[in-house]
Amino acid sequence: MADDRLRKEALDYHKFPKPGKMATKPTKPHSTAHELSLAYSPGVAYPCLEIEKDRDLAFSYTSKGNLVGVISNGTAVLGLGDIGTLASKPVMEGKALLFKSFADIDVFDIEVDRTEVEGFVEAVKAISSTFGGINLEDIKAPECFEIERRLKEELDIPVMHDDQHGTAIISGAALINGLDVVDKKIGEITVVISGAGASAISCARHYVRLGVERSRILMCDSKGLLTKSRGEKGELNQYKMEFAQDRPESSLTDSMRGADVFLGLSKGGIVDGEMVASMADRPLIFALANPDPEILPEEVRAARSDAVIATGRSDYPNQINNVLGFPYIFRGALDVRATSITENMKMAATMALARLAKETVPDDVVEAYDGVRIQYGPDYLIPKPFDARVLIWEASAVAEAAVNEGVARIDAESFNLKEYREELESRLGLTRSVMRSVINRAVSNPQRIVFSEGEDPTIIKAAAHCAREGICKPILLGQVRRIKAAINDLALEFDCEIIDPRYDSRRRGVYADELHEIRGRRGISKLDAVELLKQSTWFAPMMVRRGDADGYLGGVSHNYPDIVKPCLKIIGTSKDAHRVVGSYMMTVGGQVMFIADATINIHPDARTLAEIAVRTARVARRFGVKPRVAMLSFSNFGSSGELRTTRIEESITMAREIDPDIIIDGPMQADTALVPEQQEDFPFMTFKGPANVLICPSLASANIAYKLLQRLAGAEMTGPILDGLARPAHVLQRGDSVREVVHMAAICSVDAQRMATQRLDSRES
Repeated sequence: MADDRLRKEALDYHKFPKPGKMATKPTKPHSTAHELSLAYSPGVAYPCLEIEKDRDLAFSYTSKGNLVGVISNGTAVLGLGDIGTLASKPVMEGKALLFKSFADIDVFDIEVDRTEVEGFVEAVKAISSTFGGINLEDIKAPECFEIERRLKEELDIPVMHDDQHGTAIISGAALINGLDVVDKKIGEITVVISGAGASAISCARHYVRLGVERSRILMCDSKGLLTKSRGEKGELNQYKMEFAQDRPESSLTDSMRGADVFLGLSKGGIVDGEMVASMADRPLIFALANPDPEILPEEVRAARSDAVIATGRSDYPNQINNVLGFPYIFRGALDVRATSITENMKMAATMALARLAKETVPDDVVEAYDGVRIQYGPDYLIPKPFDARVLIWEASAVAEAAVNEGVARIDAESFNLKEYREELESRLGLTRSVMRSVINRAVSNPQRIVFSEGEDPTIIKAAAHCAREGICKPILLGQVRRIKAAINDLALEFDCEIIDPRYDSRRRGVYADELHEIRGRRGISKLDAVELLKQSTWFAPMMVRRGDADGYLGGVSHNYPDIVKPCLKIIGTSKDAHRVVGSYMMTVGGQVMFIADATINIHPDARTLAEIAVRTARVARRFGVKPRVAMLSFSNFGSSGELRTTRIEESITMAREIDPDIIIDGPMQADTALVPEQQEDFPFMTFKGPANVLICPSLASANIAYKLLQRLAGAEMTGPILDGLARPAHVLQRGDSVREVVHMAAICSVDAQRMATQRLDSRES
């Protein structure tokens, strides 16, 4: 019954609302006659002539450099076998979807109706100029070996048969980390492989390069162990003979006795508990047959509690999934215009995956897997498929290997690994791209940032990341014992200062004295000050005021006022600020924009609106954005006489007095602010094109707007970013992820750098 439901759901998924899983779309404007003349005749002739003179210019003038051909003849499709070219198309479209989703690579899937080697090779060669790389898929052995060899030799673009190499690359990473977990040396282990097809032979070759002794690899096909005697009888082809051992003929059961590693690339249910029980202590069981592994993990557990298990399925730990390989290998190869995918590039991919698995797992990955704890060890040997960091780690490792080996078309001297990793990060979203420059500035001079919620796991993980990357020097407030226990429980190691405000001598001393001094006339006695400073939300801003910390973050487990009010009372506004202002940076529709004030000022008067506009524009400049400020309202430029927006009009005049260089206009409706065609009705406007700083007339409208953008338009929000305080402090939002906390820590650190420079300049002047 469950299979019937899955069948219907899968068929509907592929059929509705539009047949298939992929489509093409234009990347250039084409809505005018002039644009069409550039896209096609006569303008298209110019890039054609340039490419005729220099073939490499195709990478500059066409999509070739980001286009992969996923090509199959349908002779070995998943577990379905030889189902033919047309029936293989849904799988090839699925592969295309994974390329695009995980690595932003465009794909044409090509189903070639040729089963003989020569015909298939010639067909692929004939269309190869279209592509920057070719991913061969679901071609049966032994033909796949010769097809890949021929195409690699005869083409000048990367070619890889994923069925051969994908499992090898990823299981190789699992092997490295699995042996680390069970404390065994790779040169001393015995590996039994069930299956002797393309994937099995590629895995065996890769394991040898990793350090496994060839004589210790026991490969079995359906008739048993590959032996030289079987080869002499003509039972083995040339590819199987590569791993034929000079041993007596034996079964898979016999071969597994005393083995350290089992790698299954055959069919489900052929291994039982007794076979697993006969293996060496702490064996690695990689049962990768799909959908049913050679032995289910629960059967392994019943036989051996000390086994480390991996499968090809997503419903068990340690999924060895080819999606961890091919998108990122081709991404790195394409980006350096590699002419091939070499063994060194594959090894670089393996080592990058193995290293990444030992890093702290981000919250967004944990959330994608239902909040289950993910930590390096027996149940987590390789990264999860939805870990976005794989793109940065693996693609950069592959690209670097290609450059170092000399198979890249780009000049080795021009390749900057750090810049390339940042370019990859930008593919994960515009927010990451913008924040990378902020993080780089923070790293240049790390500041002391105090976190009031030091016992919170999210804060601890963010602090660990900040310390490791040099973004800031974290100070955690809370009970020391609890914080240290949480750090240990999360398996983290990093340097930070931990303070329990209750037992810090400054609470009853200089901090209480100063709090009483600044708030005594507002009803805070010395005893009140001592009690208030027990709370980390009061102690932290006092640390910043006294210079014992350079900036402050709090809010993941507190209400917004609990953080803001102590900051306003202790840190206070800067000398040049009329009001503190809160804004959000948002990335939506490929643009960076700022919206204010959604957090502080409830119904601002004209002077406060002017301050909001000027300060939010300054925030935008600090992110490298040249601000175009739109003062939003329900009408355009006072067109509604009954409810004329004089408050906003006055605020624009005041804003220009405060900052004569500000580009600002309004009052205007939101669509006028964002749509150039709408702006044509108002030729007097001071800016053309979409505004990137949106100032709302009230806190309610700003709050409603940013939450609608976040939920309906998928806008990524960073903030709230406070401006106007005398020292840096920012409020985190309840439920912020580790990445969001890290971003705010970087912003806070950069603010601290800037304010320190301003104080120094003022003293010198």
